[in-house]
Order: sequence, then C-alpha cells, then structure tokens
Amino acid sequence: MNVDSDTRINNVNKAPLHAHQTPRSSTQQHGPTPEIDNRAHYLKYIHAANEEKLTSSIDAIKRYGPPVAMFRMSDIENAANPDELHGRIGRAIEQFEVEAKHYHEQARDIIYQGELAGEASKDILLDIVQLRDSQSELFKMGTNWGCKGFAHPDNYENLVAATPNYINYYA
Repeated sequence: MNVDSDTRINNVNKAPLHAHQTPRSSTQQHGPTPEIDNRAHYLKYIHAANEEKLTSSIDAIKRYGPPVAMFRMSDIENAANPDELHGRIGRAIEQFEVEAKHYHEQARDIIYQGELAGEASKDILLDIVQLRDSQSELFKMGTNWGCKGFAHPDNYENLVAATPNYINYYA
C-alpha cells in the first residue's frame, strides 16, 4: 500500500487515518453505557431457564458469599464532585456489606426451607427476588436491583441520605 506523509494505518481497525485524525482504541466507548437492571435480568433468567440451570443457581447462592457492591467508575469520573462521590461510596459500602451479609443469610434460609418443603427451584428463586425487593434502597443501589448504581447521578440524594456522617473535605 502506498501511504503518503499525510496518511498512516490505524492498527486497531486497519482503516487509513489522515494526519489530523487520532487513532481510537478498540475499547473506547461510544455514547453512554446502558444502565443495568439486575432485577429485570434475573427475572428474565428465572422464567427462561430450565430446572437444571435454576438448581445450579441455587447451589451457587449457597456456595458463594454475599453480593458485592457495584458501581460504574465512569459515573464517578464524569461527576462534578468525584472526590466527594468516591468518599460517600466508600462509607456506603461499609453499611452495604453489613446488609449484604444479613441478606445472604436470609437467602440461604429461604433455600433451606424451600428445599425442605420440596419447592421447585423457580419458586425458591422467586422468593429470593421478593427478599431482594424488600431490602433497603442502599442495598438495591449497590446491586443495581431495579435501580441505578451507587454512583449514578440519579441516586446522589439517596447516597447522601445513606451517608449522613460523611464530611466533605473537598468542598
């Protein structure tokens, strides 16, 4: 290929670039990342999966520990107050972990009682959905359960309410 001084090859997608263009990374995001609603995904899975997969999901709940808090770093990076947001999330995660441990104990109890009663895996998992639905807003934000994550701008007021003892040293 004949490349003049104003054109070079972008090794990521093999498209010619001109001197005034910058190469794009193959991991660069275009537009906002879609919101994840784990509740919607979980219900869709429960209603679509066969009994074997549902039983495997129950086994995973029994085997693994409590849920972990989730948030998108891009929400923090794009915030007008990233330092405060990061500090508040750190505080909120402490409380989240306490709630997650309690939730996990309750979920395991639901599984134990359901298996003892001979319930189908689908019914047990739907009972766990109801348990998750009854958790605090903090827990739901931390797991993207029917709402956006900790760092999402729409949840800022909820995050402030969940961290009343946080002192913003960056203000």
